[in-house]
Amino acid sequence: METKKTIRVILADDHPMIRRGIRRILEKSPNICVVGEAGTGMAAIRLVHELNPDVLLLDIELPDMKGYQVTRELRMSHLSVCILVLSACDDDHFINETLRIGANAFLSKGEKPEKIRQAVFHVLEKMPVPAIF
Repeated sequence: METKKTIRVILADDHPMIRRGIRRILEKSPNICVVGEAGTGMAAIRLVHELNPDVLLLDIELPDMKGYQVTRELRMSHLSVCILVLSACDDDHFINETLRIGANAFLSKGEKPEKIRQAVFHVLEKMPVPAIF
């Protein structure tokens, strides 16, 4: 379900090519605008505080922090950002810990582009969708 509101997204992944590819996928929707990119967990936290995005697409493996650590830090700050973990990592421990701490959903980087865009709308609308797509 797409909305008329522009969804402001921050991408957090340590690989610039991955960020660039995800940006292209997301910005095919006129309702999604990538407002920032981060290559580390600390940079992602700083950008979320500065830019107040609607959604953070967060890699579970960053050079300085795990996705669950970024999620914990943001939830402790009581920020209302929706957190969509997008990762190639399939370690159940990290996935479950990130969801338990407060990420809204997990999606594999191997998904089709349309599913990534749909996941952004789902987490923002807090629609009843499975935690793991």
